[in-house]
Amino acid sequence: MAMRNSHLAIILGVWLALAACSKATQDKTGQDLKAVGHDAAAAAKDVANTPAAKDLGADIKQGTQEAAAKTKAAADQAGDKLKAGTQKAGADLKSGAKDAEHKTDAAVDKAKDDVKH
Repeated sequence: MAMRNSHLAIILGVWLALAACSKATQDKTGQDLKAVGHDAAAAAKDVANTPAAKDLGADIKQGTQEAAAKTKAAADQAGDKLKAGTQKAGADLKSGAKDAEHKTDAAVDKAKDDVKH
């Protein structure tokens, strides 16, 4: 934020200085500022076209692909573990239900025997 304010202060100072200058000086300064803008755009384009910038883009792309592959592998592994856990829980539940059924049957049979005697 402070850097933005300092940029605004510089721009304001340039405009105030321009307002105090003659028309010819204002035109020359305006042309100079346009030239600086064009030079900056050209420099940015030159940087973007350098092999280092292109390599950086390729590295970022490769890193993104590697991260996506690792994320997919981790998600697949988590899915497999969840599936195995669900199957085990289902088997445990089924076993527990059978065990409860046998205990209930035994308790009913004992209760019948106790009533008969």
